Amino acid sequence: MVTNEKTSSAPRRRDREKTEKVILDAVGRLILRDGLSGVGINALAREAGADKVLIYRYFGDLDGVYRAYSERGDFWWSVEDMLEGLEDAESLADALKAGVRRHLREMQKRPVTLAVIAAEPENRTPLVVALEEVRERRSLELMKRIAARFAIPQEADLPVLTGLLAAAIGYLAARARKIRVYGGVGIRTDEDWSRIFATIDAMIDGVLCIPAQGRPKRRKT
Repeated sequence: MVTNEKTSSAPRRRDREKTEKVILDAVGRLILRDGLSGVGINALAREAGADKVLIYRYFGDLDGVYRAYSERGDFWWSVEDMLEGLEDAESLADALKAGVRRHLREMQKRPVTLAVIAAEPENRTPLVVALEEVRERRSLELMKRIAARFAIPQEADLPVLTGLLAAAIGYLAARARKIRVYGGVGIRTDEDWSRIFATIDAMIDGVLCIPAQGRPKRRKT
């Protein structure tokens, strides 16, 4: 009896994909429960219910697991995630204002990401480095796509502006997992973030040299 090679290999491929997903899902659970230092081969094998041999076979080593996990779409937003809806932006300022709000929403959907952001300054593990590389690459690609569409004032340092805003939003969102205020400013509720974004919008307008009379008035608190 002749076995069709394509037919026989398909189940094996599906089994491998399923096992890889189980292993990578376990990485996220370990980070949330035990922190970045809790991710190791033995702990990962126990959490995933998988043989260590399979982890080495599918990913090479622990660094290979880290690289695979960092590339997953559910860890960090994709450029397409961020660009969705920006087609309607009429100016660079509008695009940036929509972008920072989208950045917050994408962060809030990712508890593992927020846990990594909160812990990474004191945990310079290979996993943190791999995740940083993905963030950097996607952020630079996003800025490249935005710069290709809108004129950027010569006096505006767009990378610094977006870097500062993204870092601030990421930090505050990570802090909000356990703490509700920062410097006396609420950082958890939609109303809190409306207040924060009102000032962020003014900062964007200021860097892009948009006259103050063209900015929306800040809501009194």
